[in-house]
Amino acid sequence: MKSGQRRWNLNIHYHRIVLDSIPADATTALDIGSGNGLLSFDLAAQGLQVVGIDPDEASIDRARSDPGCSDRTTFLHGDVFTYPFEAGSFDLVTASAMLHHVDAVKGIRRMAELVRPGGVVAIVGFANPSGPVDWALIVAGFFATKARAVTGRYWEHHAPIRWPPPLTIDEMRTVAELEMPGATFKRGMAYRYSIVWSRPITSTSP
Repeated sequence: MKSGQRRWNLNIHYHRIVLDSIPADATTALDIGSGNGLLSFDLAAQGLQVVGIDPDEASIDRARSDPGCSDRTTFLHGDVFTYPFEAGSFDLVTASAMLHHVDAVKGIRRMAELVRPGGVVAIVGFANPSGPVDWALIVAGFFATKARAVTGRYWEHHAPIRWPPPLTIDEMRTVAELEMPGATFKRGMAYRYSIVWSRPITSTSP
């Protein structure tokens, strides 16, 4: 069962962007800043072997004890920048509501390093508004959340919060264009954006 069927917030709402980006031949995924594990559980429900990593020990403990945890999910308490993952060892690397906690360029480069050639990096992040479209999306997110709260379906996460985000939406778009040429960048509700990038397969001449 997908976590979004029993819990909802805007982070969970945007899991669909990550799920839609899974490569057809993918078998492994790394969920960076996995928090309580909800995105990891959704990825595992798609048949992937998922490693979730988070520096917050309490969040990892909650993920490990969640009913959604299974033999397809492994949760690590650690720092993705120093944990000894092998380069190019994952088919999919994801980060939801994590990138604003770290230096954006450093974070994106680490994600690109860990995904295999032909694999996908999928990010849903937070940034400050850059103009009227972003402000309209903030309002849309407010009403979407209020509607779910009225029906009793809204779920509040317990992970550490960093606010405000250090960069704007337009600044994040520039970072994505520079660090991940060809990536798809989209604005989302309530300060959110998404980046989906496929790591190029480098061809070699015989």
